Amino acid sequence: MDKHRTIYLISIGVLSVIAILSLINSNYFQVTEIEIVGNKLLSDEYIVNFSKVKDINIFKIDRQEIAKRLLGLQQVKGVAVKRDLPNKLILEINERRPVAIVGLKSSYQIIDNQGWVIATSKNLAEWDLPLITGVKIANHDDKVKFTTELKLAIDYLDLLSDQILKEVSELNISKDKGIELYLLGGGVVKLGKKFDTKTKAQIFISVYNDLKSQAKKVKYIDLRYKNNTVVKLEK
Repeated sequence: MDKHRTIYLISIGVLSVIAILSLINSNYFQVTEIEIVGNKLLSDEYIVNFSKVKDINIFKIDRQEIAKRLLGLQQVKGVAVKRDLPNKLILEINERRPVAIVGLKSSYQIIDNQGWVIATSKNLAEWDLPLITGVKIANHDDKVKFTTELKLAIDYLDLLSDQILKEVSELNISKDKGIELYLLGGGVVKLGKKFDTKTKAQIFISVYNDLKSQAKKVKYIDLRYKNNTVVKLEK
């Protein structure tokens, strides 16, 4: 290869690199759209503002930094930041699922299945979730401390659907009776003390949905005895 051809090829290569860099840094790759996926508790606007992603080239975005920033939110359990060229950014949010309300001092705290405090409220009616009663609540660093009984109760609630959680007004824990659920429409679900959460959740869901489909009003559903479910209806 002669000298002139070598210089020519090098020049073409340099010009190509300059052209590519110019294109990458042009407005063509400026982020103009941000799509939020998976959020229920937090609004799109709040997430966008908190992420601080505005008027920036899509290749200059530090995805790890954005994810780290969003993971600082109490409601967020996981984040995936994806580029959709040329100018769209996708934020996939995995939020914590609220399963119960606990009272602490002069407010109510909404927690997930691990005890993380998702939100704090003065108004109990703002959330359609069971209120935990009968146990002393303590927390540390935005997380409720679980006693053995409280963990059992939360593990059980986590197995219920969002719709059924809306229909449970209270979960009471007592030394004598163990765990009991109080339904919004009236009626008590007696779970007892130590038990297999998955088995009792499946039985309750099946029995409760069957009674609802027949428009029957429950006085109590007793699940304390192994292999023997007792149901008493209101007259």
